[in-house]
Amino acid sequence: MTTDYFLGVHQQELERLDRQHTAWQPEMQDLIKTANFADCKTILDLGCGPGFTTFELANNCPNSQITALDKAALYQEYLHFQINKNQTTNIQPLHADILDLTSQKGQYEGAFCRWFLAFLIADLPSILSAIYEKLEPGGVFAIMEYLTLDSFTSSPPHKSFDANTAAWNNFYLNNGGDAKIGMYLPALLQKAGFTIESQKCVGGMSPVKHRWWNWWRDAFENFAPTFVKQGLMTSTDFDELKDHWKKQEATETGFIYSAIIVQIVARKSY
Repeated sequence: MTTDYFLGVHQQELERLDRQHTAWQPEMQDLIKTANFADCKTILDLGCGPGFTTFELANNCPNSQITALDKAALYQEYLHFQINKNQTTNIQPLHADILDLTSQKGQYEGAFCRWFLAFLIADLPSILSAIYEKLEPGGVFAIMEYLTLDSFTSSPPHKSFDANTAAWNNFYLNNGGDAKIGMYLPALLQKAGFTIESQKCVGGMSPVKHRWWNWWRDAFENFAPTFVKQGLMTSTDFDELKDHWKKQEATETGFIYSAIIVQIVARKSY
């Protein structure tokens, strides 16, 4: 079992994921309602990371048993700690790789993932088939993934911002992922046997200090130095973008347009 995602498994990333969850929490809560997860007795949280999505599911679906699957030992340890700290009774961690899903016991009435399938492009058809197999007849699968990162831009425009967006796209591609997965994911779900019940895009205009503004600034500050080291972004663009952020945050009229996220609810046939 491999242990690392290409975004990293460490304390700094754990803290960023916590802030990221806050940035997209209302959208996730809306998806939980759309999928009627509260009616599911068992839910599988795929690629749960440190468990921020897991606790969201557990809190919104108190009568459901949540199985939290992730391959990163650090995140599973953090999840165990939080379960004990909060005395949570409806979460069960599962330290496993998604590629080994079919070997795990049990089936589920629901499954959820967010920004997870985009890491798994090479194995995506077989993974979707495995998820379909692990769902009970009539089981529901709710997904949040990038439709595209290309929508990320700023107002006023700046080439360094667009250079960072391009670097993100290439970072995914260079590591076997795809930040445009949402464009073809519905077709792959249907090929795996799912029926698409709901599709919705979220994201958009983010004024200064908006939750999506802060999310993307956080991602820039954490990852742009890596992009420079890997030749995905020039040091000049990096320095100019840092300056651009400072100037924008001192204004009242600047904004960014966020990545577009697709939210899909798919169902296994009865």
